[in-house]
Amino acid sequence: MAGELSEVLVIAENGGHETFLEELRARATVIQALPPRLALVALPAGADAALGAGRPVPSSLPRLPGATWYGDDLPADVLGRLTGQERLFVEAWRLRRRKAKQRPGDHLPWDVPGHRPPDLPPGATP
Repeated sequence: MAGELSEVLVIAENGGHETFLEELRARATVIQALPPRLALVALPAGADAALGAGRPVPSSLPRLPGATWYGDDLPADVLGRLTGQERLFVEAWRLRRRKAKQRPGDHLPWDVPGHRPPDLPPGATP
């Protein structure tokens, strides 16, 4: 869909935390931040596909010395270096990226044929 955006995580790895968010905001659309070194950036859909562990940052993304961009999940060693608050921020980002669960009967009326009402125990009759 045109105009759709992807969220990527940007981490300031090596110092320069004082100016990291200011520089990032000048070059990209920051949609959420956890100062001093974590930020979520909005990119056009599909732009995050070029990001991944060990891959260079594509030339289409802003260059920030000491910043690492993650379009996918974080490697375990990177996650291990984060503080508890930073891990919580990353976990929230991960959950937002998950697809919603598909549940049989989701959004149907509770009494639709073939489905039991939500509080009726198995074997009970209405």
